[in-house]
Amino acid sequence: MNHIAHCLLSYPDGDDLLGNFIGDFVKGKSWQQYPEGIQSGILRHRNIDAFTDAHPVVRTSIDRIRPFAGKFSAPMVDILYDHLLYRHWNEFTTLGFGPFESWVYGELERRRDLMPEVLHERWPRMYGGRFLRSYTTEKGMRLVLERFAGRLPLPVDAEGLSNLFFKDLELFDADFQAFFPELQKHVAMGQA
Repeated sequence: MNHIAHCLLSYPDGDDLLGNFIGDFVKGKSWQQYPEGIQSGILRHRNIDAFTDAHPVVRTSIDRIRPFAGKFSAPMVDILYDHLLYRHWNEFTTLGFGPFESWVYGELERRRDLMPEVLHERWPRMYGGRFLRSYTTEKGMRLVLERFAGRLPLPVDAEGLSNLFFKDLELFDADFQAFFPELQKHVAMGQA
């Protein structure tokens, strides 16, 4: 899962949110240098990723985009699923998306000094651009996929991937609808 899902699955704990948000940037055992609540969020992030990557329905989505994203198909599906989460927002939470965004930006901004160095550079742009909004529209998603592909060491056909995703939206949507309730249950049971 990507930003929207990781952030939602941390609500309403701000320390857990930060840990979950920075999870991809904290390598090895360096998570142990953070305060306890943030450690918990980092470990939750890892558990969510492991559950997601092993889920057979997610594997179906990954296989569908492999011709466009190759070995980066899994993180690309994470991004695509954030768009689908937004599309079905009211099915998975009673919290409005606007208040959720405000909470995320506020909690992360208050804790920005605890972010890893790589995020010290990115965070001001992410915060200023209200990065969660990018996942809510087709135009925003195309830009997110393009930017992500631009940071990868191997070429990825972000445009072809975007075209496939929006053409076959119902197929990806069915995958997501089968998967996300199981992830929420996994997290709620304290397994993540």
